[in-house]
Amino acid sequence: MEDSIHEEWDSWEEDDLEEDLHPIYMTRNEVLFLDDSLTMMIERDSVQDSVTTMRVMVPTAQLPAPVSLIDKIAMAVLRITDPEDDGKGTVVHLSDTDIYMLREITHSYCKVGREQVGYNLKRKFYLVLYSENYTRDKKVDALLSTLDEVPQTETN
Repeated sequence: MEDSIHEEWDSWEEDDLEEDLHPIYMTRNEVLFLDDSLTMMIERDSVQDSVTTMRVMVPTAQLPAPVSLIDKIAMAVLRITDPEDDGKGTVVHLSDTDIYMLREITHSYCKVGREQVGYNLKRKFYLVLYSENYTRDKKVDALLSTLDEVPQTETN
């Protein structure tokens, strides 16, 4: 049983070989929110409607997702719902593409109970994608703010 799980993990993880995977810690509510918000993307033979979904798209903006992303979230659901685990949270390894897709459904106002899952996920996703640039820009801005303004001399 253990070997088959690892074989499945290896097979769908190959899709991400071109992209780096980012470990993101998610709470139980965050994982379940994402799982509830995803629907499977299916390719069709006809050119007109080349991609469709398993569920009808509804105004709640469910995200049509590739199987590789659904697999990652499904494994996270199994980890956080495992009776032998503490159920507090887990780490999910996501590619940049996964993160850009998931940000589409993480509205900042979304809550599960009192937990602001939309806001929290959005912040985690953006930190993974932009933290280096953000930190660098903050340092540059801090340095620039310490410089005294150089007085301009009038030339006549």
